[in-house]
Amino acid sequence: MSELLDIIATGKKPVIGMVQLPALAGGSGYRGGGFEDVMEAALSEASVLAENGVDSLMVQNLGDIPVDMHATGVQIAWMTAVTGELRRRYRLPVGLNLLENDAEAMFAIASAADADFVRIKIYVGAMMTPFGLETAQAHKAIKARNAWNAEKVAIFADVHDRTGTPVASGGFIEDVEFAVRLGGADGLVLTGKTYSQTLDMVSQARAKYPSVPILVGGSVTAANFAETMTNASGAIVSTAMKGSGSAVGRFVPEKVKEFMTAAREAH
Repeated sequence: MSELLDIIATGKKPVIGMVQLPALAGGSGYRGGGFEDVMEAALSEASVLAENGVDSLMVQNLGDIPVDMHATGVQIAWMTAVTGELRRRYRLPVGLNLLENDAEAMFAIASAADADFVRIKIYVGAMMTPFGLETAQAHKAIKARNAWNAEKVAIFADVHDRTGTPVASGGFIEDVEFAVRLGGADGLVLTGKTYSQTLDMVSQARAKYPSVPILVGGSVTAANFAETMTNASGAIVSTAMKGSGSAVGRFVPEKVKEFMTAAREAH
């Protein structure tokens, strides 16, 4: 079983810190440079998070925006190396997300790097994203997990992520049910276009599935952590711990400490 799921099962509300990678070779924004630069940046960010008490790490290729629909071989190789090194070095649950929404690539990385979980942003249905129409990855994810002996890797599925618009959907709760009951997701990631919408989505999903792990994927701060966790199981955090006011930029140790203090006091 996934270590992150084990943590959630104890009643703890884990904080998952995002390690956002610079542009990878094979991505649209890559302008040269060696893999060692990517690894150095990842270790620098992960160290700040781990040393200040986050419960888990998640690697994402934010520097590759705008993204294609499929990851390239070199993106997969570099993500595998980074994810595996973070896992070995910090001994925390390490998850990953490829913004290409390529479930096969994510499970290839997870199976080789001993990752603990993957986040898949379009798991059921379809979403019109800034980069085009993206469709459900549940079949590919479950097939890859079974084929590559990656049963311990948890699947956290976004439903109606704020970066896209649902296409021909029967509604939010129907898609939540499809993700869990038909798609076999182990947990959900919910993020509305506003903070109030996020709270409403989490509340609706919790009423439908009282025991399914729900992570909030954005807008969580030190000030609102306790309120957000009323119905949620944990939080994925980046912006609130940085000095830039956005997902890009570097973590500020004092902000990480402040957030983690609030998170611990909320339990």
